Amino acid sequence: MRGKRFNLGVISVVVALLVVSIAFIGGCTRQPNNGEPSPPIDPVTPGYIRVYDYILDFGFEYPEDWESQVIEAVDGEDTESILMFTKPGTPTTLIVTVKLSNLTSLEEVKEEFREGLKGLGGTILEEREIVVDGREGYEVIYKPIAVVKMRQVIFIANGKSYMLVCSTTEVLYDESEEIFDHIINSFVIE
Repeated sequence: MRGKRFNLGVISVVVALLVVSIAFIGGCTRQPNNGEPSPPIDPVTPGYIRVYDYILDFGFEYPEDWESQVIEAVDGEDTESILMFTKPGTPTTLIVTVKLSNLTSLEEVKEEFREGLKGLGGTILEEREIVVDGREGYEVIYKPIAVVKMRQVIFIANGKSYMLVCSTTEVLYDESEEIFDHIINSFVIE
């Protein structure tokens, strides 16, 4: 019983931290989507499921054995989409958030992220700029608390921030890293 209580406690802390981190990115500039949706044409990787939002024109793959979770929007009108997936029986999660944003550069994203994490007392382990599907993004690996390790990638496009947050316990991080890589590298924004 003690192990289950610990897992539920860790999961609760991870979800709370993810929700708080979502609140750090965003803005208040609303831009309409006037383009026609264009779904990806690449085949889905075996063992994964593709999610594609035809309204917001973004998509990615997640492991087929993960479960979709319902998560409520935290800060209302600026949040356009929140998708959450969990690996059953573990605190391993993926949250993908799309928010309206007035941020226009990765430098602004970095600065806002660093300020938010500093306020939480977290530690940045690694950070870098990445390119996925021809789009530049900011990737940071950090520890918001001692037992949790998170990898977050933020892209800015179309007046929005697209944020992927992959998290688990520090002990499970290495075995989850390949899955996190796949999820991030499958991300597309039209």
